[in-house]
Amino acid sequence: MSLFSVILSFFGCGKNTKENQGNFPFVAKRIKINQLNRELKLLQEGKTEYDFIGITSNGIDCIYFMKENDVFQIEFEAMIEPQIPYIEKLKDFAISKNFNHKMISYGNKPEYDAKEAPVIRIETNLKLNEVAEIGSLIQSEIFGNNSNIEFDVVP
Repeated sequence: MSLFSVILSFFGCGKNTKENQGNFPFVAKRIKINQLNRELKLLQEGKTEYDFIGITSNGIDCIYFMKENDVFQIEFEAMIEPQIPYIEKLKDFAISKNFNHKMISYGNKPEYDAKEAPVIRIETNLKLNEVAEIGSLIQSEIFGNNSNIEFDVVP
């Protein structure tokens, strides 16, 4: 099991619903989408605990930014049933923006009847400023979040 898989099993976005927030073992940093660039800069500089961060406002709209060398990839894992329809929406988004995408799994057991939670990986291969813009677009176009929404930074 990869480190990413272990971390998600404890702090994953599907578990960050309003009703579960009192059970969370930590208090997440809260940001607005215009502050995503700053968080990604910390990730790029190695000033985060892991080589990825995620943002979510409600446990469903969770997207992860994975640092790979000097570029970023974006991932979304359907850990709870309400997240499942977003896999197709994110595939369509990736295609519309000419990004490669692939389906992977970290072996995490979702909270619905499936052996493993599906993950869509959008291979943006973008630098910090560009991937922050794409993250903002995903939050607005796919999840309907506006610039006033606050996001938890996870893990």
